[in-house]
Amino acid sequence: MNNIRRLREKKHLTAKELGQAIGKSQPTICKWEKAPSLRYEHAKLIADYFKVPIYEVIGEKPEQYLEDIRQDMVSIDIINLQKGSSKILGRQLMPATVLKEYTTTAPESIKIIKIDSEAMKPTISPNDMVWVDTACKSPDGDGIYLLNIGDKPTLKRIQIKPLENSAVIKSDNPQYGSFDYDDYRRIKVLGKVIFHIQKL
Repeated sequence: MNNIRRLREKKHLTAKELGQAIGKSQPTICKWEKAPSLRYEHAKLIADYFKVPIYEVIGEKPEQYLEDIRQDMVSIDIINLQKGSSKILGRQLMPATVLKEYTTTAPESIKIIKIDSEAMKPTISPNDMVWVDTACKSPDGDGIYLLNIGDKPTLKRIQIKPLENSAVIKSDNPQYGSFDYDDYRRIKVLGKVIFHIQKL
């Protein structure tokens, strides 16, 4: 059993008051208090509010919590595509349970790519990050894909014309050209963009 109720009562809060403080309903707080396990983001929300470690919220010893985190963590390569190279800048670590909230793609098939081109502005700007599903090797519908153009991996938008079995490959930036492809099923892609992180 987790320690949400104990932490709440220690601060002399009702479930309703705690819910109001963190933007959740009273029934949600009651449900969490009775839950045999908590989702990471819920435990973190409670931990941040009470300013305690997450392991104190979920009722585990620190060493057990760290072991659970290590077992649940996945690593995703962050790549900078400059001058045709695929230099790994680092790795993004996150709990597998959190990743599943965003995509069902296997973590080993995901690459996070830092963009250095203006070809997809205003949708994707230089220094933005995109998550690319590298298991996707051919277009499965309209979308933004990573293609090899001129021996350099480049993001392009593919718009399929299903009645003609053809496609238009283009940039969102009108200063860059576009071209038609006779059979979209033969387009070989390096991956499909599944998530976009924009720099503010």
